[in-house]
Amino acid sequence: MITAMVIMLMMSAAAFGQQTQGTQSVDEMVVTATRSEERAIDVPVTTQVIDREKIEMSGALDIGDLIGKYITGHFHKYNGLLSPVGLRGFRTESHGDDVKGYVLLLVDGHRVGTGNAAKINMDRIERIEVTKGPASALYGSAAMGGVINLITKKGDGDLFVSVGGDAGSFDYYKGQLSTGGEVNDRLRFHLTGSYEDTDDYDDPEFGTVYNTGVTRKNVGGNLVFTVNENHELRLGGNYADLTSESPDWDGDAYTRYREDASQHNEKDHAYADLEYNGDYFGNAVHWRGLAYYLRDKNHWYWGDPVAESDQTKYIDETLGTDHQFEWHMNSWNRLLVGFNLEWLEKESEGVSDGQPSTPYTPGMEYDTQALFAQDSLDLWDNRINVIAAVRYDRFDVTTVRPKTGDLPDFNEKNEVYDHVSPKVGIGVKVIDEFLRLRANVGEGFKSPSADQLSADYVHSNGTHYLGNPDLDPETSLTYDVGVDLFHEFFTLQVGYFHTDYEDKIVQVTDEVDGDAVSTYENHGDSVMAGFDVNFQWWIDRMFDWTVGVSVYSNAAFNTTKDDKDTGEDLQYISDYEVKSGVSVSYAGFSTQLSHVLVGPQMITNYDTYEDEEKGSFDFWDLTLRYRFLDHWEVRGSVLNLFDDQVEWVRGYLMAERNYRVGLTYTF
Repeated sequence: MITAMVIMLMMSAAAFGQQTQGTQSVDEMVVTATRSEERAIDVPVTTQVIDREKIEMSGALDIGDLIGKYITGHFHKYNGLLSPVGLRGFRTESHGDDVKGYVLLLVDGHRVGTGNAAKINMDRIERIEVTKGPASALYGSAAMGGVINLITKKGDGDLFVSVGGDAGSFDYYKGQLSTGGEVNDRLRFHLTGSYEDTDDYDDPEFGTVYNTGVTRKNVGGNLVFTVNENHELRLGGNYADLTSESPDWDGDAYTRYREDASQHNEKDHAYADLEYNGDYFGNAVHWRGLAYYLRDKNHWYWGDPVAESDQTKYIDETLGTDHQFEWHMNSWNRLLVGFNLEWLEKESEGVSDGQPSTPYTPGMEYDTQALFAQDSLDLWDNRINVIAAVRYDRFDVTTVRPKTGDLPDFNEKNEVYDHVSPKVGIGVKVIDEFLRLRANVGEGFKSPSADQLSADYVHSNGTHYLGNPDLDPETSLTYDVGVDLFHEFFTLQVGYFHTDYEDKIVQVTDEVDGDAVSTYENHGDSVMAGFDVNFQWWIDRMFDWTVGVSVYSNAAFNTTKDDKDTGEDLQYISDYEVKSGVSVSYAGFSTQLSHVLVGPQMITNYDTYEDEEKGSFDFWDLTLRYRFLDHWEVRGSVLNLFDDQVEWVRGYLMAERNYRVGLTYTF
């Protein structure tokens, strides 16, 4: 069906060609794929954008739910504010330091400092840009599957103050206060704070899922000062205080949840950043500089019946700076060079049976330095766009003694290694800017962690954890090709990707002289391939309607996901995903009906430790909004409209049909 659509549209392209100039879809600006603002059609790497309208109409409560609703990849949602997100078979690491992940989460261009998308509040996000495929040539380690860049509100527009509240099923409520706007020609800002709480929810099969309450407190904002037309400073940041509970099954059989379960967790996430943008030499050179601080805390209480009797706590802190210089050498050649420096420290501690104990993971230190360069060529009257990028990363990592635990033989070992990541892409426009052909090839990598390289200690459980200094980084080589159609009435993007994934790091345990020794090895290669399809149709434009009507559909079909050693399917990669919706708007009224379909995937059943296929599932959401009298907004959502069984992860059934309503006054 897709092939037939492409052929038909190409045959009719001549008739459409003259209409495509200057349309919104062609002129949309993106920044993530090349680290500089460019028209999407001039960048060979496809960028999927979730704009503010889609964010507001999503009904989602955090970035994890939002990505799961709109972006095809692998969303892995647990109870208790734990949501790694994935792209093309790779996903973020959500239990601790995000440098262990395979998809990189950014905020305003720098690491956000966590791989847990459930921690990230949406109130400050203006738009989200998602690039799929390896991005290590510009962003380094942990960008094998792609990059998700959260771009925050900067306070453009008139001054305002907004007060709002929401209430809904399962005793949900939220209060929010926001303010911002342009104070004068030089100063603008955006600030927001919110308090949000929900109680235990019900699922469609087992009834009340006890111990699933969540409390979120968020505050953050941006302050932007324009020195003059060539220089600008921005100070931003966010703090999130998060508390959630963890459900437990009553007995061995999955029949009902324990009402007296006591496990819970306390998490927080914070960042602060200072950004400078300046133009020099008659706007020929642009300097963008960033300094940032990141903090991520994960504190789990596991004890039963006294939760505090068993605890594990990790705190990651990062200081970083990132600088890039873009030189417009002439009208068709732009050179971007830059560097990145980061210092990350991870502290760990534990409690067992009420006494200080050795946590599962020791402390770690990462000192990283990187240099990167990219050349962008716009040739033949901007009909051919070429990018070539390369990055050098150097890592100095140390395993650090945890704050608790009796470890007399702990050896704080240090290892140093480096890696080079290249990438090249080309886009060719034909028939004016209606049709674009593109191709990319690039390498992604994920660095070994400090404990994988340099651990050397005997845990209180008797196991000797021993790092392997000879580990190689995990790497991927991906090529993708695609065809994109841009028209006033629609956009269609169809791409094929093929990834060879090598040197996966796995943990292995052997017995040496009667003692258990756990270490790490590069073991196993795999291949992943498939199709990405993104479609947007502005029906109202086509028929010149006064009522706004549009349809979107984002789909992924994973045709190959093979472990080369075993020949078996890779786990936690769905055969297909389709995420679609229709939006209608008129005057102050707008509504969106959305549908998510996730296909079957191979998983491990952790009751039997056997591999099995997890079946497909789908669900519908309906959201409505009405703005009236210039100041008021009323909104409502019906989530899981048809009361489907939604199970992103086996054993963690999500909520039944539920409702929310809200009211906001802006002055």
